[in-house]
Amino acid sequence: MKDIIKSLASTAYFIAVLLIVHFVWRAGFNEGHDLSGNELVTFYGRDVTSFFAVISGWLTQAVYGVLDTCTSVEAELRRSAVYLVSQDTPIKIVWNCTGVKQIGFFCLLILCYPRHTWHKLWFIPAGIAVLFAVNILRITGIIYFCDADIARFDSLHETSKYLYYGIIFLIWILWDWKIAAPAKR
Repeated sequence: MKDIIKSLASTAYFIAVLLIVHFVWRAGFNEGHDLSGNELVTFYGRDVTSFFAVISGWLTQAVYGVLDTCTSVEAELRRSAVYLVSQDTPIKIVWNCTGVKQIGFFCLLILCYPRHTWHKLWFIPAGIAVLFAVNILRITGIIYFCDADIARFDSLHETSKYLYYGIIFLIWILWDWKIAAPAKR
């Protein structure tokens, strides 16, 4: 019975932090265009466009690299997009697909976890690396499956977001049950 209560409390903590991050994200971020027509992303009024442009650029290059070396998809790297030759279509990795929200959620989840533990010092960077790699594979998979039919994009994109959160939950379970739990004793 004690294990069930602990599992429910851990899941409730996960959901509570997820909801807080989600609402702060939704309330804080705005996207639009500046007076010159350039894309503009702000967080509570502060321009964060260049930050997301850098992350999107890294992610686009990584996705293209995986596609080029590990698949038969004919793609080209064009500016900030992966261009699918077969579909004559660019797929741009935009600021909202960078995984920054999910990585921020993960960091907050671990940082705010009750009780001090030195394991946070290595687990957070390791989790960030895993989540960045998973996001590369997620986006690569979407593009790979869109190579035959671009109409699949929306359904693949939506489904993969939930799978990404599922991976975060599995990493959380690893943290809660195997890494942080022994430190509590």
